Amino acid sequence: MRQILLNMQGAVVARMPRPDVPRGYVLVQVQYSFVSVGTEIAPLRPAQVAAPDATAVEIGLARAKLMRHYLKASIKDPRKAARRITRIARQRFERARSASPAGGGGSDQSAPRLSPDVLAQGWAVGYAAAGEVVELGDGVSDLAVGNLVACAGAGQANHADYISVPRNLVCRIPAGCALRDAAATTLGAIAMQGVRRAAPQLGERVAVLGLGFIGQITAQLLRAAGCTVVGLDLDPARVARARTLGMDAGAASADELEILVRDLTGGRGCDRALVTAATKSNAVINLAMEVTRAKGTVVIVGDVGLGVERPVFYRKEIDLLMSTSYGPGRYDADYEVEGHDYPYAYVRWTLNRNMQSFLELVASGRVVVSSLIDTEVPVESAPAVYDELARGGETLPLGVVITYRDAAPRRDESTGVTLGGHRAAAGEPLRYALVGAGSFALGMLVPQLRRLNDRYFLGAVVSRTGTQGSNFAREERVEVLTSRLDDVLQDERIALVVIATRHHEHADAVARAIAAGKHVFVEKPLAIDWSGLEAVATAYRSTSAPPAVMVGFNRRFSPALEMLRRRIEERRSPLVMEYRLNAGYIPLDHWVHGAQGGGRNIGEACHMYDVFRFLSGAPVASVTAASIDPGQLPYARNDNFSATVGYADGSLGTLVYTALGPKSGMGKEHLTVFVDGEAFVVDDYRRLTRVSDGAVLWQSGEADKGHFEELKQLGDSIVAGRGAPIPFDEIIETTAVSLQVEDLLLGRADA
Repeated sequence: MRQILLNMQGAVVARMPRPDVPRGYVLVQVQYSFVSVGTEIAPLRPAQVAAPDATAVEIGLARAKLMRHYLKASIKDPRKAARRITRIARQRFERARSASPAGGGGSDQSAPRLSPDVLAQGWAVGYAAAGEVVELGDGVSDLAVGNLVACAGAGQANHADYISVPRNLVCRIPAGCALRDAAATTLGAIAMQGVRRAAPQLGERVAVLGLGFIGQITAQLLRAAGCTVVGLDLDPARVARARTLGMDAGAASADELEILVRDLTGGRGCDRALVTAATKSNAVINLAMEVTRAKGTVVIVGDVGLGVERPVFYRKEIDLLMSTSYGPGRYDADYEVEGHDYPYAYVRWTLNRNMQSFLELVASGRVVVSSLIDTEVPVESAPAVYDELARGGETLPLGVVITYRDAAPRRDESTGVTLGGHRAAAGEPLRYALVGAGSFALGMLVPQLRRLNDRYFLGAVVSRTGTQGSNFAREERVEVLTSRLDDVLQDERIALVVIATRHHEHADAVARAIAAGKHVFVEKPLAIDWSGLEAVATAYRSTSAPPAVMVGFNRRFSPALEMLRRRIEERRSPLVMEYRLNAGYIPLDHWVHGAQGGGRNIGEACHMYDVFRFLSGAPVASVTAASIDPGQLPYARNDNFSATVGYADGSLGTLVYTALGPKSGMGKEHLTVFVDGEAFVVDDYRRLTRVSDGAVLWQSGEADKGHFEELKQLGDSIVAGRGAPIPFDEIIETTAVSLQVEDLLLGRADA
């Protein structure tokens, strides 16, 4: 399928796999998508660190702030910053070379030019679209294939032939509402939420500052609510257009607006003002204060400077409110991703109900969208249009719609694409597919696998949605880019599946890969519940010649633990192992704590249980665990706990896991092992020390937690036909320990 991406050079139409449809999602074949001219075009315009009317001091402060931002980002992750700089430089060079005429400019004509597929990198844009439902994810029962719908959400309702959108960001289009008009529903919902925040009453005078598309819709909504509306925009043509659509009065300058409001309100000021402009200047918000009456309300809808001057604000005792996006539910993962609606009686106007209400107003003719659409272009022409908009000066069209019209239906488009210009494997390494292109996969796993290029070759990337996986696949010149796991499971050339998705997807993906006969490396945890663990075990037992199955329990492969294991091989006594994990605080709304993560015990402490199993070399005999009672403090029960695991040889492993510790002055991981009158300490995987004489048995300038050695041994084992370096029964046992600890911490009756 086609999707519009933006990068620093402009817009490109990239070949992308059709998105997958997870549970609770809706797959829509797009017919129209709406361009947010201000938001989408801003990155393509020359960098501007301050408002056009800013003073020299303001410009200096803005530049200093920008520099601090980039400096902080580079210090936080210098390798990532370096990769980005290198990528941008390479892309610019390749684009310039590809665009140069043959033989011109002394360019190296012998060097192969990169494929357009490889160069088509960027970020996804668009958050407003309309089209036809072509597939429903599990759990969606109130829509049907063939329904016409409007869709919302940045990163969801992209400019693309197909979009996969959570159910709560999708609305059916009522009869009487044109499909093209419905593409603007997201912007309409933004305007509607701003009006709801203002809570205007019948007959009130309301000012709208900024008459772009959202401002125009805001003025119409206020008129439909029985208000007298006066608007401001520096473009007289936009003021005139709003007047033709029913706005009562308008001004093209601040002075003119103040006079209009004075005369319209008998000198009292407007009851309410909605700021729908987009500018870094503080002038707009302070003008809103000036034209609003005492005890009135100012609502911020647009992206404006917030340097509010105190005198007028204080003297009038104005209520200053912020309007967030489309309405209640926005940015709430339980609502958007999990699909949990808010009770109608308690939250009358959710983002979805705002969208539906806007569509009904358009269908009834009380809000007019069609006359605000200035430009309609086919998707193939989008790059030229974005370039024109970026060079458009101060006057930009209000509404730009992209169309997706083909003579033939596109419902059979593939979820996978073969990228031109892909690399070929040298020799016969294990061809692997990367499933999930998140930060850990790209920042840790892939670099380690790349170091082992004589053993591994990246042949496919599976990324359900988003552009990170696409950009990575193109940058690495990977052959196959797909949104579905089944595409690589059916590819006979893929020998190994590397799974690095969010935790809740691990067990199902592993079970399916085993059934397909693929070797598996899955980042921990293997499963986040007992049913998932049973599914993996059943798949493995059902295979006569099971493939290698490996979980990313990397710490047992670290130099410190491998040396420690050798030191205690001839031990006479059981081990007493004490592992302290100063894990740090993670907010409760982070995905790790939710249904996708399974909590910190299952998601991280499983590493420590594997360390105990590795050092003891004996099966588990007992498990006990207890948590602090967090009371009203913002901690989960699996944030701060201790767990003790007994082993058949009499050894004990105790984990103290806490989010209560300091960020500095104490390392994250500390292991002490007592045995035969001696003790050994592993300090953050930087040093192994024998306590009795203080001898340093191993040390390194940086932590080595065994990621490289883990993958090296896995590759060697697969090639030699030995299975995985960690026996499958140990993987199952360690995962079961984490699940048992979780049951104990949460007080489940069957624990």
